[in-house]
Amino acid sequence: MNHNENNGSSHTWKISVKSPVVMLPALEEIFISINDEYYPTLSNFEIEGDKINRLLEVYFDTEPDLEKIKIGVKNAANIFDLPVPDITIEAVINENWVAASQKLLQPIDAGRFYLYGAHDKETAPRNKISILMEAGQAFGTGSHETTKGCLLALSDLPLNKNPDLILDLGCGSGVLAIAAAKQWNTRVIASDIDPIATLTADGNIITNNIKLIAPETKAHGIATLTCDGFQNTVIGETGPYNLIIANILALPLKHLAPDIAANLGDDGMLILSGLLDSQESMVLEAYEKEGLKLKKRYSINEWHTLVLKGI
Repeated sequence: MNHNENNGSSHTWKISVKSPVVMLPALEEIFISINDEYYPTLSNFEIEGDKINRLLEVYFDTEPDLEKIKIGVKNAANIFDLPVPDITIEAVINENWVAASQKLLQPIDAGRFYLYGAHDKETAPRNKISILMEAGQAFGTGSHETTKGCLLALSDLPLNKNPDLILDLGCGSGVLAIAAAKQWNTRVIASDIDPIATLTADGNIITNNIKLIAPETKAHGIATLTCDGFQNTVIGETGPYNLIIANILALPLKHLAPDIAANLGDDGMLILSGLLDSQESMVLEAYEKEGLKLKKRYSINEWHTLVLKGI
């Protein structure tokens, strides 16, 4: 059963959290991992006059474990050294809430790409590389700004410089791996530490008519791996990569700098995202120490996407 089914219940459970922007991706991952069988649908909204926080709303088909959620949110707040945000939960009468929430999720039009949900299928332009994603999955694993920034960065890379091997590190629902595979018809390794993410990515890859391949094959397509990044020998032995995409969080990006640089091929390109403007200097310094130089920056609201290359 997927998150678009209702399990016969007349109610849906809605959780609301006012969260600092920097903590949103971590909270979204917590809510997605609460139940392995039922995926929630997530949306986050601007709060008028508040540039620090956003309102995160999460809908569950079945009553979620509130204590488990509170523990996860508390742990995330401790990691970011922030106050624990208040959590409210309410049972709402089902009135096709999935369709209602989908209407709030607008397609992402970024460079060569058009990312949309099934409810917006008719809006997909023919002159774009279209990527079909389920709303609760495509937009629930990261903020719109970071996804759009990476899509813009991919769009600006030259089409005639076809990367033979690409790594999408922390692939989430597979949006960026799919974008890269569609743009160049090449070989992509998509990894994530979360098995729900890679399972979701598998479904989205198939939905977008891209071949699922084994990591060791040389065929064009996407191979997914559930692993802790470069701790996995397959990722380390498969490279070096012509292009690495890492849309995660600032601190992991900083710590991964040596491994990412070591696995980036000569003349390779690197796309980093998931960092706020206030975190850019910290992340950039880590990569400059590894011999990489900033080539381009994409700023969307508070979020930055960076394109780097060897000096």
